[in-house]
Amino acid sequence: MSNIILDVSNLHVEFYVNRELNKIAVDDISFQLERGDILGIVGESGSGKSVTSLAIMGLIQKSGKITSDSKIKYYVTQQNYIETTKLNSKEWTQYRGKKIAMIFQEPMSSFNPLYTIGYQLLEAIELHQNLSKKEAKNKAIELLQYVKVLEDDITLEKNYLSEKTQVKKSTFSPKNNLDQKQVQSYIKEQKEAFLRRYPHELSGGQLQRVMIAMAISCKPDILIADEPTTALDVTIQKAILKLLLGLCKQNNISMIFISHDLGVINEIADKVLVMYKGKIVERGKKDQILYHPKHYYTRSLIACLPPLKTKIDRLPVISNFFHHKEIIDPFEQNNLINRIISDKEIEDREKDVIDKKVLLSVRNLTVEFNEVKVLNDINFEVYTGETLGLVGESGCGKSTLSKTILKLIKAKQGNILFDKYEILKLSDNSNFLRKLRKDIQIIFQNPYNSLNPRLTVGETIMEPMIIHKIEKKYAKRKEIAETLLKLVGLEEMSFECYPQEFSGGQRQRICIARALALNPRFIICDESVSALDVSIQAQILNLLKEIQQEFKLTCIFISHDLSVVRFMSDRIMVMKKGEIVELGTTEEIISNPKIEYTKELLNSVPQLYKDK
Repeated sequence: MSNIILDVSNLHVEFYVNRELNKIAVDDISFQLERGDILGIVGESGSGKSVTSLAIMGLIQKSGKITSDSKIKYYVTQQNYIETTKLNSKEWTQYRGKKIAMIFQEPMSSFNPLYTIGYQLLEAIELHQNLSKKEAKNKAIELLQYVKVLEDDITLEKNYLSEKTQVKKSTFSPKNNLDQKQVQSYIKEQKEAFLRRYPHELSGGQLQRVMIAMAISCKPDILIADEPTTALDVTIQKAILKLLLGLCKQNNISMIFISHDLGVINEIADKVLVMYKGKIVERGKKDQILYHPKHYYTRSLIACLPPLKTKIDRLPVISNFFHHKEIIDPFEQNNLINRIISDKEIEDREKDVIDKKVLLSVRNLTVEFNEVKVLNDINFEVYTGETLGLVGESGCGKSTLSKTILKLIKAKQGNILFDKYEILKLSDNSNFLRKLRKDIQIIFQNPYNSLNPRLTVGETIMEPMIIHKIEKKYAKRKEIAETLLKLVGLEEMSFECYPQEFSGGQRQRICIARALALNPRFIICDESVSALDVSIQAQILNLLKEIQQEFKLTCIFISHDLSVVRFMSDRIMVMKKGEIVELGTTEEIISNPKIEYTKELLNSVPQLYKDK
């Protein structure tokens, strides 16, 4: 008997462009999903991964069309199936969310900010299950505890005892004074307080867990996870992957897991499809695809991943493989792919860095929000020309530190010395501060939110020049902007275009060009590649390295991904809960971490070649 639960055959999806149906997003693909299996779909942005998932969910918008010969069959039993491509909107409500559920990529934009978490979760439960309000609420709480975004009853009871002990200290005896009614009242209030929270009050990792709870609330047969861990910390990502894997195996749920990161796919998938320009270019069992890939595109995706155990001078990009299609080990010494940097070169670079002048010095820096310390007694230096990597989980204080250095956040105490200027002592209207803001630039994480959609690319790059009165003549400013566009790999014609006409990787290049417009001495890269495809990420990382060498820049490179930081940095600083817990050369941190937290971060990095 067949064990297939989903059969996709000849799926072809087109979109209208300029009122003509001519944009092919998915080009005649076929595949099957078996019961209890996890199928990984990988490829770059634009390869057709997400459109495929939306087609399976019946969510293709009116601007798109699934051709008539496309068939998607959902097998309700081993013998009976529903052809979902023939379902109308009303008929789809019996299956969407109940039998086939989806976890979307961006949790923050997937929740309505006007409604509480509890309201939205209860709505999903009540839509498909015949439960009373009380039963639905209990079900919601049970799900939130199951995905570990809400603490279980035993932990909540311990929290209650801990709070009571702190209040009454020695006069409180848990054995004598424990009132079970008070305990249960406390536990109930904590649960309901979580349900009353709004999406903005939760972190990205917490929201992703709530979305998973929503998706599994009806125990679906098929779960589609579309880039569910993109831009999450590696430790949170590892926890989400473990959670999803456990859910599928325990409940016999079949899952399609979509990602551009083959390292992530290695952690969770049983079988893999590789998509490129709307087509499936390779398919097979995970080990065959990841360790013995046949198609040059698959090999290029693997090679784009920064290795954790090896220091290389340049990351391969997909174009390296277009005219070099024989099988290559991406980690061999090969001038086409990369050059492995020797231990001697690394030692020489380390000595050269620390022999140079200290450009930035941070001393005893403390920052508080509502009397809560978010940075606690921070001390470090950055040497001229070096790249200092800064790693840690969300909420550890990385971005707060960068904004405090730029004097965008007020410090409680401490000192920041840049060259000869004490940044924290400068007034907001100081000419010295204006000069410093010219010398210190920042590249933000999200290239979509970092650019004004009303300004052309040229206006965006020239705007800092106007503010800082660099080059009075428009023609000269335009010449500089066009030179910078060429430097970051964009055509001069981009000058007249708007940000929304570019991809994420291209927008990040525009952000880099804007940061360079003032000829800065110091750049802070705040998670500047975390939301990009691995292939685009490789291009941007190579570009940043080249620009740093050409302009002799000093950098702080912030990321939660140690493999990326390892590629970029001379030294690495590890932060946890607002404190620096480890600081050393890149080789020391990667090869011989001293504290358990750093080891945990290293172990959480998804890797294909863990022994490399």
